[in-house]
Amino acid sequence: MKAHVTPRRVVTVLAFLAPLFAILASATASSAVTSTGWIRLGNLSPATAPVDIYVYPSGSSVARIVLPDVAYGAVSSYQVVDAGSYSVQTRAAGAAASSPPVLSASVTVAGGDAYTVVALAGTSQGVQLKVLDDSLAAPKGKSLVRVIQATDQKQVTFHCSCAAGAPGNITTDAATGSVSSYAPIPAGTWTMTATAPSASAALPVTLAADTVHTEVVVEAKSGSIAIENLLDAAGSGQPPVGGAGTGFGGTAPHGPGSPLPWLAVIGAGALLTLSGGLGWRRTRLHRLTAAR
Repeated sequence: MKAHVTPRRVVTVLAFLAPLFAILASATASSAVTSTGWIRLGNLSPATAPVDIYVYPSGSSVARIVLPDVAYGAVSSYQVVDAGSYSVQTRAAGAAASSPPVLSASVTVAGGDAYTVVALAGTSQGVQLKVLDDSLAAPKGKSLVRVIQATDQKQVTFHCSCAAGAPGNITTDAATGSVSSYAPIPAGTWTMTATAPSASAALPVTLAADTVHTEVVVEAKSGSIAIENLLDAAGSGQPPVGGAGTGFGGTAPHGPGSPLPWLAVIGAGALLTLSGGLGWRRTRLHRLTAAR
C-alpha cells in the first residue's frame, strides 16, 4: 500500500519544524555577531595622492581586502571581517603589492564592533593611518554625529541648526586631522555648517532616530570646502549596507552566507523522515486490522 502525504500531515510536520528553524536561525545570527566585525577604509589626507589600501590578517602575507586607487575624500562601505588582528597598509596607486608600504597601522577587530581606518594629515608625525572606533548605537530616539576635519584649514567650527549659537556646535576650532566625539542630536532634518577662516560649506542632513553619522569636512575646488555625510549605523548595532565614496575591488571579502539553504535541506530531510514515518504507521495499522 502506498503512503500518501496529505495536507494535514504537511501542516503537522511544518508545525513541528517551526521551532527548529527559529533555533537554528537565532544561533546562526548570534554566531555571526560575536565572531565578526566591520571595517571601512579611506583617504582623507588632502596632500596624499591616490593610494591602494591593503588589509592583512595578522601573520599573513595574503591580503584579505584590497581597495585600489583611493583618491582623497573617498571612504569605502563597511566590509565584514572575522574578529582578530589586522595590518592595514597603503601604497601608491598601482605600486606592486610587494613594495614597501607608505603608511601602516594595526587594528584589532572585536566581534560586533565597527572601525574606520583612514589616512589623515595634521598629526604631530605628519600623515598617518588613523584607526577610529565607530559607534553603532545611538540614544533611543536620537542620532549620534561626529566630525572629521579633513581639510588644510587650521580651524573649522562645525554647527548643527538643531540649536542656535554655541550649543549647536559639534566641534569648535577643529584642527586639521582632528576627530570629534559623537554628539547626541535630536532626530530631524538639520543644516550642517562648516566654517573656516577663508571658506564655509553647508549641507542639509536628515538624521533618523537610532542612526549614527560621521560628517567629513573636505577640501573642494578653488579653495572652498565641502561636507560629506557618512552613515555609520542604520539602526541599533547594525552598520548600513553600502557606503560613500568608492567601493571595494580586488579581493574584497563577502559577508557570511545565508543559513536558509541549510535550513531548507534540514527541513526537507525532516519532512521526508516524518512523512515516511507517518505512512509506515498507517500501513502497519492497516495490516494489523486486516489480520484480525
